[in-house]
Amino acid sequence: MYTIQKAKQQVLRELKQAGPKGFSPSVEELETPPDPLMGDLAYPCFELSKKLKRNPNEIATEIAAKIGPKEFIASVKATGPYVNVTLDASGFGGSVLEEIKSRGDEYGHSTVGHEKRVMVEFANLNTHKDVHIGHLRNLFVGQAVVNLLNASGYDVIPVAYINDLGTHVAQSIWAMQTFHSGEELPEGDQRIHFLRDVYVEGNKAIAEDEKLKTQVSGIFQTLEQQKKSEELTLWKTTRKWSIDYLTKVYDELEIGLDHWYFESEVIGKTKKIIDKLIKDGVVVQSQGAWIVDLQDVDLGVNLLIKSDGTLLYNAKDLGLAYKKEEDYHSARSIYVVDERQAHALRQLFETLSRIGFERELEHLSYEFVTLSDGAMGSRKGNTIRYEKVRDQLLESARKETQDRHVEWKEKQIEATTKAVAFGAMRFSMLKQDMAKKIVFDFDEALSFEGFTGPYLLYTYARIQSILNKAGKTKSLYTAATLVEPHSHALLVTLSRYPEVIFQATGKMQPSVLAQYLFDLAKQFSEFYANVPVLKAEGDALGERLALITSVAQVMKGGMGILGMHAIDEM
Repeated sequence: MYTIQKAKQQVLRELKQAGPKGFSPSVEELETPPDPLMGDLAYPCFELSKKLKRNPNEIATEIAAKIGPKEFIASVKATGPYVNVTLDASGFGGSVLEEIKSRGDEYGHSTVGHEKRVMVEFANLNTHKDVHIGHLRNLFVGQAVVNLLNASGYDVIPVAYINDLGTHVAQSIWAMQTFHSGEELPEGDQRIHFLRDVYVEGNKAIAEDEKLKTQVSGIFQTLEQQKKSEELTLWKTTRKWSIDYLTKVYDELEIGLDHWYFESEVIGKTKKIIDKLIKDGVVVQSQGAWIVDLQDVDLGVNLLIKSDGTLLYNAKDLGLAYKKEEDYHSARSIYVVDERQAHALRQLFETLSRIGFERELEHLSYEFVTLSDGAMGSRKGNTIRYEKVRDQLLESARKETQDRHVEWKEKQIEATTKAVAFGAMRFSMLKQDMAKKIVFDFDEALSFEGFTGPYLLYTYARIQSILNKAGKTKSLYTAATLVEPHSHALLVTLSRYPEVIFQATGKMQPSVLAQYLFDLAKQFSEFYANVPVLKAEGDALGERLALITSVAQVMKGGMGILGMHAIDEM
């Protein structure tokens, strides 16, 4: 149990003893006062007022008067209908600093997920396309959720499901044969450029003449049935291009996956499942297609097989669900997919439930990334490729670093440049609530001021600079002198880090952690502006060094969960 939890348990015991007979407050009822000067914890007396039919202000005053300083509690006072508690700097603060020191990198982590296996499916990109800025939110959210679950003690299985046999693939193969027959295939990085351009080219041609869809459909069936043909040979060649490309991108972005599933590999299993469901009467024919009728639960019709006999995405998702179960037996499976697929996933989950698939399935949805002039689309060819985002951020970060440190060697400049650029990229995608769209802005992402990744990295580096100037001065992990408001605020915020990890994991919202780290960085800035660290002497110096060391440790750990790399100098 962390110090903040021990403190809350003590406050609840004192409230219960001071309250009327039968009064039993819960930890969920404790709040954080809007102004730190009011206290660190608050208990509202509104519900108690209803039960006792008395004024809540009077009740708060009576309860506060009965609680005195003890252990972690420094003082208690009533403010209107609230009982406000201020925690003790020495007892509480010292305990917080000591546990941060003793737990090290594990501070904030827990075992709530012990022996619970969770699968997180994300990074579900398509072959025969490039990676663009809109995909980054999925990649970073998925990885951050995996890291949060790991920090909470879960046995996490991160996997990807790659769409290597969708209509877009058949369309690309068709366009290659139609417009580029006999041409020499490209080499190196040009391969992905070629696949992107071919897809757009094919889509444009089909949009102008819908009769061409029949030709694409024929290729789709050939590929799905894995018939030996020129189309299948071309598919295998270009599929490898794409897998090599995706591997390179995932490695560069440090996306850790235990397993890659491919749509082409679950076709056989899917067909067997659907054949059985047809026999069982779950899947029925409708206008030449095969469906699951979900109209009784307002989910419409789940179309599995088109009238031309080709499997749809929802059909292959059935095969995938059973394949994942056979491989890993996860009690819970989380699908990180954008909000536009919410209806399809509800259909999938309901269909799986009806056929006896008894696992906890959850859709972790997020809104998409837009440009300042509107939404992107691979079909239109108006996406911003990942490489362009990366290179522009690297170029700007490198210039900023070189301007600040003309004396640095190239190796140090490159390490800092990479940390800043990739940190900016990740944080810009993770700081926003997932229910809100993101309009990506290069300048904002790279800013060293405000709610940005570089600001967090700069704060950490700034603390390292102070610690380096302190030399061999020993940090003192007590808090007897950390009594002024800015020091106290930092101690309380540090104590809440384990709760933030728990909350962010429970909600699967990396933005909760991102906001906390930003608040902590701002609090440190205010502390440093008002409390001179290196000018202090004796125990005060040692305790202030321990305090800022603890801030740096928590920031490094939190940024690590978000996938950012802390750097000592900027």
